[in-house]
Amino acid sequence: MVLQLFAVGEFSGQCCMSFSSRQILLTAACIVAPLAVGGCAQFLPHEGPSKAVVLEAHESNNTSGFVLIDVDQRVANYLAGVDEKTLGDRFGKGKPARVNLIGIGDVLGVKIWEADPGGLFGSTGIVNRGEIPNVVVDARGMIRIPYAGAIRAAGRTPGSVSLAITERLKAKTVEPQAHVAVMENVANVATVSGIVGRPGIYPLSMRGDTLLDALAAAGGVQVPSYETRIRFTRKGSSVVTYLDQVLQQEASNVFMQPGDKIHVERKAKSFSAFGAVTLKGKHDFKASKLTILEAVGSVSGLTDDRADPSGVFIMRFESRERAYDLAGTEVPEDAQLAVPVIYRLDLQDPNQYFFAQSIYTRDKDILYVANAPAVEIDKFLSIVAKVAIAANSAASVNDKIINPR
Repeated sequence: MVLQLFAVGEFSGQCCMSFSSRQILLTAACIVAPLAVGGCAQFLPHEGPSKAVVLEAHESNNTSGFVLIDVDQRVANYLAGVDEKTLGDRFGKGKPARVNLIGIGDVLGVKIWEADPGGLFGSTGIVNRGEIPNVVVDARGMIRIPYAGAIRAAGRTPGSVSLAITERLKAKTVEPQAHVAVMENVANVATVSGIVGRPGIYPLSMRGDTLLDALAAAGGVQVPSYETRIRFTRKGSSVVTYLDQVLQQEASNVFMQPGDKIHVERKAKSFSAFGAVTLKGKHDFKASKLTILEAVGSVSGLTDDRADPSGVFIMRFESRERAYDLAGTEVPEDAQLAVPVIYRLDLQDPNQYFFAQSIYTRDKDILYVANAPAVEIDKFLSIVAKVAIAANSAASVNDKIINPR
């Protein structure tokens, strides 16, 4: 590489001059620095957008339709008071199920006595005609008893069915009495699956079982409660929650109903951190709840030599009502149900630390910290310095060619 200056003037012909590396560096800096500061910094290597780029994209290039919200006292108070939906919110605490009611598929044991030993259900030392085992409730909820015919059993207690059988047999037997017991409970059961000690189908007890009772009956779980995700399904409707919520909120420890399903899996909540933070990447929650300030601390904070503390962003999806309410604007007609939202914190303001401590991080949040503007200039000067070193080497070679000794 040869850098030369040509001039025409009082010199006859062309004059060739070689520049020192210092001159090259100063000349290049004077020419290109205004370009870098004035908008060409986008051509420099960088990990993500600067604060200015985020603000500009919100105004002029918002293809994703994200809402930008500066965190203040009002926003912090609102977000601090918003909790994730719980089982109690969806289903209510409920009441103990009436598991003493017979259901379709249940297997019953029926015994009938009458005063006449030689009657229809009389017993001898060899045959007990009054004992009728394994009576299954059919799909219509009916059972069939000899000489009594079809009797509705589903939705009734064993005592009620016993009385119905007795009434049917009064005209055919002498002083009949009947006793009905549930031998195999198929209808009043709950299913527990996943990472429990003993997955399976469990009958519900007469005292009334809660979700925690069902988990205990299935052998419990051996992972931290804040990593234990529960999918609770009732009548086709499912809600996902974490065991720590059930333990902390009594309303979420719902009473089980026949047919309820519980699936347990290990799934830690996590957030991702990018930009001018010390530890980038995906980070699992190490506690039941994690505030924004604790999330920043868990990535070892902002980097002193790169971070712009006024450009700390939290990215997540919010309901359109919440997003535009916090933004103080009307909901557009074409707004999606889930709106991408970027919350901006300015950690140059001491008040913002208290705001960050009151807002909880959510699963799959994105924490992004922008680079300070001076970092881009440092990058530019570093590139110029490398170019100057290369140019200086080339100039030295050029001097030797022009002025050989």
